Amino acid sequence: MLVKDWMTPQPLIVVAPDAPITEAQRLMQDHKIRHLPVVTDQHNLVGLVTRATLLQVIPWSAVSLSALETQYILSKVKVGKVMMREVTTITEDVAVEEAARIMVDHKLGCLPVLRAGNLVGIITDIDLLSITMKMLGARQPGLRLSVTVPNRVGEMARLSAAIAGIGGNLTAVGSWEGRQGPGRLGVVLKVDQVSEEQLVATVKKLADVEILHVREMR
Repeated sequence: MLVKDWMTPQPLIVVAPDAPITEAQRLMQDHKIRHLPVVTDQHNLVGLVTRATLLQVIPWSAVSLSALETQYILSKVKVGKVMMREVTTITEDVAVEEAARIMVDHKLGCLPVLRAGNLVGIITDIDLLSITMKMLGARQPGLRLSVTVPNRVGEMARLSAAIAGIGGNLTAVGSWEGRQGPGRLGVVLKVDQVSEEQLVATVKKLADVEILHVREMR
């Protein structure tokens, strides 16, 4: 899966650098978004505005002012004065897991997507959560089985073959490492067309496989 398959493409909700920040506030509120790219007329990305950015520019003295007075003050401030100028971006042909790594490593909530220097989309932390949800079959009914296996060649095939051998349909698989001890790999599977008793009994017969938990997802 690539970024282009999951990003929000053009036309995007964007704002110009010479717009007042009240316009940025209105756009984000009306469209229920948390990240607002700042672009020129040629779709060149020049910055980024977030909800946190806007909160930081509200003067502390505004707490003693009326809503009308606060809006008047903020209407005089341009987006270009408060936007984030150093924006981490990505291209559309990058794998989604690389986008996720960049966002986690840099603690980012979004990545604007560029093509030949022009803004063509945006991918957010919510998009990546949606991908994770789909990959793990979160909306599909069935049995969710978590196990640990030796981190070596053939273990995934051995596990899936055992499940297929009892007529189980493997609809989603995920794996992780780092918390299972040296040489161990965590695996989570979504399985249907078998009972919990059948699944557990079959997996327990596999050497070096430890069942962490199993539950039915409806």
